[in-house]
Amino acid sequence: MADTYLVTGGTGFLGSAITKHLLASGHKVRVYARNEHSHEALEKSIPEELKPNLSCLLGAVEDLPRLLKAMRGVTCVVHAAAQKIVPLAEYDPGSCISTNVQGSRNVADACLSSGVRRAVLVSTDKASSPATLYGASKLCAERAWLASNRYSAGSGTEFVACRYGNVWASKGSVLEAWLASATRGISLKLTDPRCTRFHIHRGEAVELVLNALRHASPGELWIPKLPTYRIGDLCMAFRKVFDIPSQPEVIGLRLAEKLHEDLISPHESIACKAQEQDKYVLEPGRIHDKGGWGYSSGTPGETSKTHRMSVEELIGEVKTWRENE
Repeated sequence: MADTYLVTGGTGFLGSAITKHLLASGHKVRVYARNEHSHEALEKSIPEELKPNLSCLLGAVEDLPRLLKAMRGVTCVVHAAAQKIVPLAEYDPGSCISTNVQGSRNVADACLSSGVRRAVLVSTDKASSPATLYGASKLCAERAWLASNRYSAGSGTEFVACRYGNVWASKGSVLEAWLASATRGISLKLTDPRCTRFHIHRGEAVELVLNALRHASPGELWIPKLPTYRIGDLCMAFRKVFDIPSQPEVIGLRLAEKLHEDLISPHESIACKAQEQDKYVLEPGRIHDKGGWGYSSGTPGETSKTHRMSVEELIGEVKTWRENE
């Protein structure tokens, strides 16, 4: 049965992929985002036969009246809009808080007022033990979003969320930065070779978000079990694929940048409701586990049920990315 979806941030790297997937599945999609040029680019990328089911709506999540209009008749909401650039958030905290916290509250309130059936928030590993304003704002967004279930008795709206690491080769990724340097013939810049990060492809992220939207119980936060890699190993793989003999320039971590990322911190682990084959299920605000453990990119193995990717694996990933560029 076809539904009508609203995707906030639907012109972004993830949002556009979700939009295309939903359209290809026969659903109607309203894309809600503030950048008109991104709307234009997205619309041009959609096959002609699917365009009748696409509506491109200019708007910001800070604008509640506009959100209420956009949500009339909507069945499900994917809230992917966010201010994500860490240095800009630190430079202008008010704008970050307005978009990520108040904007998320606005989307939730509009869902309640419009009788939306299901709504999912897309969060980030930066929200676990946050070290930046961006991470702190997304943690606040998670809590406010899931707490909206307490107010849904009249509307029946169910709120769920998911949290994962940076999507492979997303906008502004280190791969883009290294490619630009390689093209210009200058040395690659590396923050710290010891850094570790989680690995997830865009298609996997789309699947996680939509599965959470359709199957998570109200109040649940889904976190996938992911492989990890060292940034130094990724840089080595990149240099091998692009035949760069020179050593990278190590510049050190940026302000508040973590050596390792967390998807579940030790103090959050008490909220772990289930450990499934492919994911953890948390229910923030409730105690389900004795806690004391964490899920970090720096500690692969039995705790996280994942593995550290080898240089050879990363070479394969970089080659595939290069071929698809």
